Amino acid sequence: MNSAETILEIFLKNKILIILALILILVRIFKLSKPKIKGYVGELTIRFLLLFLNKKEYKVINDVRLFHNGLMSQIDHIVVSKYGIFVIETKNYKGWIFGHEKSYEWTQVIFNNQYKLYNPVKQNLGHIKALKANLNHFPYLDYFPIVVFTGGAKLKVNSSFPVVKYYNLLKTIKNNKEVNITENMRDEIVELILKLNGYKPLIVPKKFDDKDYQYSSAQSCPDCGSPLISKQGKFGRFYGCTDFPRCRYTKRLS
Repeated sequence: MNSAETILEIFLKNKILIILALILILVRIFKLSKPKIKGYVGELTIRFLLLFLNKKEYKVINDVRLFHNGLMSQIDHIVVSKYGIFVIETKNYKGWIFGHEKSYEWTQVIFNNQYKLYNPVKQNLGHIKALKANLNHFPYLDYFPIVVFTGGAKLKVNSSFPVVKYYNLLKTIKNNKEVNITENMRDEIVELILKLNGYKPLIVPKKFDDKDYQYSSAQSCPDCGSPLISKQGKFGRFYGCTDFPRCRYTKRLS
């Protein structure tokens, strides 16, 4: 019997063991990648929903990677409109989700089992911080953080920022109808985000003429003390608080 026949005989005798070993390896790989697969499925769901936004009013950018202070911030979805910038963090979970916007961790409860997850509101506010740093030549934009859950999650969350199920996402975006920027400025912002996406170090942004905004250092918000800025709304110009959306104080310009 030559060596080839010997190898074949050994393989045939042990093929069941080899098949079992391959199955165990595949199961292990699937378990390790399951969270990533679930996350990707959730992001695809939100991508599909965002297609139903009016493309003339809302510009959608998916899977944005921005660098700030040497760290990369991965943003699931950014929607740029004349009403401001919506920064969306997607989570695909089941079970009950308990949490507070100021907590470090939230809790997922499935039957009698509890699991911890990093507070997605804090995570999304970190994304906005990185986005603001990259859009520093557009200093007076309104940013709207939204955390959206796909899957069968039931939310028991205390947050002043929107934390919604996927079927309420479009309604949440469309609830904001206060004009903040011009269409030309919106298109410049979209172009800049696309250029910055994934690049390190940062691209030096094109200098922006701040003619659309007027900062009033002499006036401060009577509700929270933050500076007021002049904005353009559908009923004319007005002063708005720079701590928006936490503070919604406005004052019409005469």
